[in-house]
Amino acid sequence: PLFIFHTAFIVILVGAAITRYFGFEGTMHLREKESSALLVSSDTYLTIRVQKGEKQISSEDTLYLSKKTSNNFSTSLNMDDKKIKVSLAEYIHDAVEEIVPADENAPGMAEMMVTTGAEGKPITLVEGAFYETSDFILDFNSKLSFTKPVISLFVEEDELYMNYPMDIKTLKMDSGEQGVLPSSEKELVASRTLFTALSQSFVLKSFLPHAKMELVSNPSASPQNRGYDALRFTVEVDGVTKEVTALGRNGVIAQEHSVLFDDLEIMISYGAKEIALPFELYLEKFDLERYPGSMSPSSYASEVVVKDTEQNLNMPYRIYMNHILEHRGYRFFQASYDQDEKGTILSVNNDPGTLPSYIGYFLLTLGMFWSLFSRGNRFDTLAKKAKKASGVQVALLVAVATLLSTTPSYAKEVMDPSLEIVLGFDAAHAKKFGELVVQDSGGRMKPLNTLATQVVAKLYQSDSVKIGKYKLDANQVILGMMIRPDIYRDVKIIKTKDEEINKLLGIKNDARYASFSQFFVDPENMAGYKLQNYVEEAVRKEPKHRDNFDKNILKIDEKVNIAYMVFTGDLVKIWPKPNDISNKWLGTIEALRTLDIDKANQVREIAINYFTSVDVALEKGEWERVDDALLKLEEYQRFYGSEVYPSANRITAEMFYNKANIFERLFPFYMIAGFALLILSFIKILKPNFRIEIFTKITLWALIIFFVAHTVGLINRWYISGHAPWSDGYESMIYIGWATVLAGFIFSKRSPMTMASTGILTGLILFVAHLNWMDPQITNLVPVLNSYWLSIHVSMITASYGFLGLGALLGFIVLLLFAIKSAKNSVQIGASIKELSAINEMSLMIGLIL
Repeated sequence: PLFIFHTAFIVILVGAAITRYFGFEGTMHLREKESSALLVSSDTYLTIRVQKGEKQISSEDTLYLSKKTSNNFSTSLNMDDKKIKVSLAEYIHDAVEEIVPADENAPGMAEMMVTTGAEGKPITLVEGAFYETSDFILDFNSKLSFTKPVISLFVEEDELYMNYPMDIKTLKMDSGEQGVLPSSEKELVASRTLFTALSQSFVLKSFLPHAKMELVSNPSASPQNRGYDALRFTVEVDGVTKEVTALGRNGVIAQEHSVLFDDLEIMISYGAKEIALPFELYLEKFDLERYPGSMSPSSYASEVVVKDTEQNLNMPYRIYMNHILEHRGYRFFQASYDQDEKGTILSVNNDPGTLPSYIGYFLLTLGMFWSLFSRGNRFDTLAKKAKKASGVQVALLVAVATLLSTTPSYAKEVMDPSLEIVLGFDAAHAKKFGELVVQDSGGRMKPLNTLATQVVAKLYQSDSVKIGKYKLDANQVILGMMIRPDIYRDVKIIKTKDEEINKLLGIKNDARYASFSQFFVDPENMAGYKLQNYVEEAVRKEPKHRDNFDKNILKIDEKVNIAYMVFTGDLVKIWPKPNDISNKWLGTIEALRTLDIDKANQVREIAINYFTSVDVALEKGEWERVDDALLKLEEYQRFYGSEVYPSANRITAEMFYNKANIFERLFPFYMIAGFALLILSFIKILKPNFRIEIFTKITLWALIIFFVAHTVGLINRWYISGHAPWSDGYESMIYIGWATVLAGFIFSKRSPMTMASTGILTGLILFVAHLNWMDPQITNLVPVLNSYWLSIHVSMITASYGFLGLGALLGFIVLLLFAIKSAKNSVQIGASIKELSAINEMSLMIGLIL
């Protein structure tokens, strides 16, 4: 297996070499109902063409340039005994023209901004030229006559002056000082001063009495907004040297730039080239699918027809993400699309190195995995070493107190509301209310309970709210906010916990919560938002310049806006828009405003019936009528939203997921199990006769139970979302925790220390996953991840973090063992060091392979 493993690298390198020297790639742009047999190369080429009469020679080289290193290139051509030498003198990436000082023979140049209303246009006025506006002429010594009023520019003692026949208003941009200049034959044109004549204005940005235009690198260019590169060449023919500058860049067809030597014309071009295919591609239609009611793309595809006359082929094919068209050695990938959604951009490659590379990858995989099971190899040797050393079990309590201190407090803050509220929302009905389907901003269809849980967690930072003697779940809170906003605006459910913000609101400095009404000077009319000026100031700052106060202000402002959207119903989109092509759902007010009269009346009748029945039930405690009214709303959803309405099983599964909250509840259990085993292992050190085996078995079974629950949670999330549960940061963390437990099961058969480390590390991983900067909500996939490769590639790589993380923790513990090793305990600790080191290396091996 090790021979196969190392041979694989040679095969892969051979495949890479074939790709490098024989493969090529590019892009093909197609519009609907059009065909093409050309692709634009990804590589950039330098093409030199020499022409004399009808005779012509040329050379073409792939040119790779770097802005961080020196770039050298030279080549020679011969035509009729004349030697032509072309050398690269300078490479200017992202080139822009800039005014630079020149000798006394050069003309003056003025950089100006000419504005009409709010629109501005930058101009460069060279001495001897003019610029015409709709009202007047800016003339810089052109010696011409004009019919419009003329503002004449001239130079004296290296300063720019103007002569003008009308009054000109001025505004000094630095001080804001305004004035009026009467008509004059000589007035200094000051920089950073706005001159307004008639209805148009101009500003002098810079002026040089002797200047020239020169290409320089643009430091503000970005990969998304690149300009053209400039290549300055020296061309030598029979001892005569001339310069020529070529402009170009990758992905853009090269344009020729020429220089003449008597009867020789030398043309140089730099950039991409067109490559002809032996067949055509015809774009029948481009399809862009979006998530329901959202502008977010879920997938995009190109319906093409392969037209190959040589093979008498006319084959339709659908190209979409990770569904590749392969024909005659060419592979077409869906890369991008035009903004009007009428055209597609395909990535194309022709790579004969693919097959040997894949063979190399197969050999690499075979060698790695075979080495894990082959007798006599390193992994087998380490397993025997760990087994031999497992007679002595050692553990430490070092850092336990530190780790335990990271366990968060679950104490809920008991609110002391300013008014006595009796909220009798029936929990059973609130549960049914939570089963209503709602559409989120990303287009995902989910039970209202999910939205309620997210909102309450955002506002209150808990999954339930304590109001006086009542403890209400998320469904009851959101139902209350929608039905009785007049009461809930005075309930303290918005967590502030910031002394400075509390002072601005006029509440106690140590208050943890504030009510919605406390954010306004006039709560009745929601006027006088107390944080408005501070929010505007924070928004104006760049994110990197915002301090903690700015960040807290923006967080609290977000909570206030969310609460407002719940009160108005804008956040709760429960009404399907009938016959909408994008399956958009609406909030109550939006539905009443935008739907046609019949549908709006239907919505109004259902809503009033439901809200009225709730009011009656709050007084009499009879909720049967409310359930019937809610059923009418659900029937409306099922009828008009049938295309995107989730199945009953999926709604039930998501309700269970929200209530169980498996991952957040598991992490303290994992940590307790791990730390308990650490303590018992420490006792084993002090009392070698202590029987730890029974406790090890109990811990193992506990971890198995936790692992089963962990697995159920992952499977449930997979079922709810419709994609593998490792597509974002939160999902990756909970999956890494699962892989860590799996790694522990593999290596902890005879090692309580490894088992304890597994529990502690998994608990810490899940703890980090539930910190406030992690977003646990289930979201739709971006198109590039909507692929089976997500399941294969990401699951392997992410699972490796569990094994590597376990190795890291074991390595840390081994270092501590070395630190406390002494003559008295050298036998026990030495055995543990050997055992843990062997397990560590085995864990790292599997992590590396994955």
